[in-house]
Amino acid sequence: MDNINRIFFQAINQYAGKSGILDASAIFIAEAMPYILIGIMLYLWFFSDQSKQRISFFAGYSVLIALLLSYIIGAAYFHPRPFVANLGTQLVEHAADASFPSDHTTFIFAISLMYWLNKPTRSLGGWLSCLSLIAGLARVFVGVHYPFDIAGAVLVGLVSSLMVIYLAKKVSYLEKVFKLFCCIKLPSSIKN
Repeated sequence: MDNINRIFFQAINQYAGKSGILDASAIFIAEAMPYILIGIMLYLWFFSDQSKQRISFFAGYSVLIALLLSYIIGAAYFHPRPFVANLGTQLVEHAADASFPSDHTTFIFAISLMYWLNKPTRSLGGWLSCLSLIAGLARVFVGVHYPFDIAGAVLVGLVSSLMVIYLAKKVSYLEKVFKLFCCIKLPSSIKN
């Protein structure tokens, strides 16, 4: 399995360091996607109806659960990053911590899949999931993750989103916290 992971890594990373434009684009996509998704969450919170606000709020829960699961997995199963094994070309600096699953990719898939799993934001979630996959592959391109790290992150993001959806139906506390935060609004002069 590790050999397949290395082969896929090298197939993607082999192009790193050969084109300044491609490298810069991959670095931007790999690093900026979490901030872009946070911006989308905030936009939906302040400028959408309550159903989309609710989904954005629950996407935040999903991120918390996903990052906790990612931390537990990384602590239980340490897999070194490609650059630790002197594989490929590394375009961005990164700590030599656990590679599996990718925290960046876990973060963005916890958000994009939450949007995809809810009908009012399904179309947006589909687009964001595609962009999240591109960002995950960019993490491989820049040399800080293996492809299976990205696949693991997708799975963790999916599990956390499904957990939040399930818990929201079963535990009234999540709805109560959401309703408490509903009072956070922009002044009407900014909104219009």
